[in-house]
Amino acid sequence: MLSASLSYAQSINQAAVDTLTKEVALAVFATINQPKAQEIYAQLVDCGDGCEAQGIIRAVGSWDQVGQRIQQLSQLRDTKAFIGMGPAEANAAIRRQLAQFYQQNKAYESYRKALPPSVQQQILAKIDLMLPPGVTTEPTPTVSDSPNTTPTPTVTGDEAAIDPATFQMGQLEREVKETKEKQLWMMIISGIVGLVIGAGAIYLLLYRGTEAGAKALLDENNRLRNSLETAQRTKPGNDAATNAIRPEHRQKVSAYDAIVAELGSDNPLAAIRQLKQKVSGNVPRPAPAMRSGEVRTEPAEKPEPVQALPPVAVTPVAEPVPAPVTTPPKPAVFYFPPPDPNGQFDLSHKSEAISPESAYRFSISAENPTVASFRFEADPNRLARFLTYRNYMIEPACDSENTYTTTHTRVAMRKDGEAILENGTWRVKTKALIRYE
Repeated sequence: MLSASLSYAQSINQAAVDTLTKEVALAVFATINQPKAQEIYAQLVDCGDGCEAQGIIRAVGSWDQVGQRIQQLSQLRDTKAFIGMGPAEANAAIRRQLAQFYQQNKAYESYRKALPPSVQQQILAKIDLMLPPGVTTEPTPTVSDSPNTTPTPTVTGDEAAIDPATFQMGQLEREVKETKEKQLWMMIISGIVGLVIGAGAIYLLLYRGTEAGAKALLDENNRLRNSLETAQRTKPGNDAATNAIRPEHRQKVSAYDAIVAELGSDNPLAAIRQLKQKVSGNVPRPAPAMRSGEVRTEPAEKPEPVQALPPVAVTPVAEPVPAPVTTPPKPAVFYFPPPDPNGQFDLSHKSEAISPESAYRFSISAENPTVASFRFEADPNRLARFLTYRNYMIEPACDSENTYTTTHTRVAMRKDGEAILENGTWRVKTKALIRYE
């Protein structure tokens, strides 16, 4: 029985507050000549006693400010002290709530016009039917229309003891609700700020990673350029190598130039032979010694020697030479580092054996030495570097069947490419086909 009486008290007290709220809203919107206001008024008339006026105002819209003011009337509705009151006590609390609402809003013409004393009496009469007032209930307070006069109703001892606590609890609950709303908004704002800061941090990390990759790529390009310049400086036939050889033969060359200048002939060897012949022909033979008793006779002049005919050159009969055994020419194989962005391989970097810098294996047939087939073949220890800089080391000479990802660790050949020799440079004619695995 106690539970049943308590639930009855809760429902009748709360229904009385809903009736008060609805009647005040009807009186206010009845005086407003506006389509939305009239629509709210019509729905309030049709909804019957005890309906929630704030819900109708929010649903129609455009009059939320009026709805917030009328919300003040329902502050007692869900307080524990008001729910536990008896009919007379609840009636007195509702009367005080209406008087306080009017005092707060009578400065506005619409509320002052909508809630004159006669309308308030009608509203309180409906409340009296739902919550019969006690015998000692004070007469209905007279409400003045003057905005500068504040009526002070006569309150009994019981009402004076209940009223401050009731309103204090309503104020505390309202403050708790406002605090929760503030906390909710702070959480939302904090979440948005966190998202912005997180996005900024991610962008900064990505930017730094990209900058580090670009710096590493520039360093690698500088290293390759320096190695290329070093190779060009040490190429055979270069000025540096020629100048390194000249000091060894400078003295011999100087002596040869002096001999040529002294002989005055372009063929110093022939001039030297002629001088030898002249010297040997002019040397006189020594006369034989005279013995005692010998008669010296002058030698008869020797006749001039008859010049002999030049010997006839006998051409030897050449023996038949056996035909050489022809062996099929073997294809030439050599290696190149990655080409330039235009797909051209520099001959100065050609090597006969694979090296750490090698990336492509060339095969040339003897029948057509200006056309070569090539394939990607790199040192396994350098493959990770080639994959990292694939845009510069693989893609200028190869097309891939799939897209590269960081999970790929090797390169599989699908089809060899073709290169041609033009002006001392091998150029990619058809790219090789690979697959990242």
